[in-house]
Amino acid sequence: MLSMEVLKAHYKEYATRPDSRVADRERAKKSIVKYVLQKTGFKANKGPVKIVVLGTSDRRYLAVHRRVFEEILGCKTDVKTFDVDTEHLGGESGTEITHDTTKPFPDAPYDIVFSHELMKFLTEEEQLITIINSYNALGRDGIAMHILHNPSILGTPQLKSWQHRVNPDGLISSLKKEGIEAAKLVFDSETDIDWAVKTTVIVLQK
Repeated sequence: MLSMEVLKAHYKEYATRPDSRVADRERAKKSIVKYVLQKTGFKANKGPVKIVVLGTSDRRYLAVHRRVFEEILGCKTDVKTFDVDTEHLGGESGTEITHDTTKPFPDAPYDIVFSHELMKFLTEEEQLITIINSYNALGRDGIAMHILHNPSILGTPQLKSWQHRVNPDGLISSLKKEGIEAAKLVFDSETDIDWAVKTTVIVLQK
């Protein structure tokens, strides 16, 4: 687990990014979620669809995530966000919850579990445990999607020295040993950030 000192410096960096960067990431997230849900055939119930987001580095993304899912699903959502610290999100609340994702998720089951580049903040062991927990937290016909970009997988310079590389094929193999089937989707997302175009998503369904 990363130290709070490191994480707070990371949160501070994100908070200084311009709104144009957040808008670009919203466009990317929307293209990714739309692609994954179409490819997997996920069908939302009448709503509200119960969603948990694992990790959010900037409070501006709280509204982004809700907007992305409601626009794509076409219904109301009940979105919670788990983070090891919620101070940067405005503090603990009914929707922003301080939680270590290597522990079983509270208030399960969920229809959708979503993480976007969370894995690089976790060790290899923590990555696997978190993905297993995401699967265990799914309700009937639920879906978990864990989004990665090439720097996290290849270890290119955009990956910071204190962050961890992610091996999606290795994780999928380890999940299979645990009796959990997962798929890997690889495609291009809609973004103006060159290194974030190539997108890999680990997908689990019940």
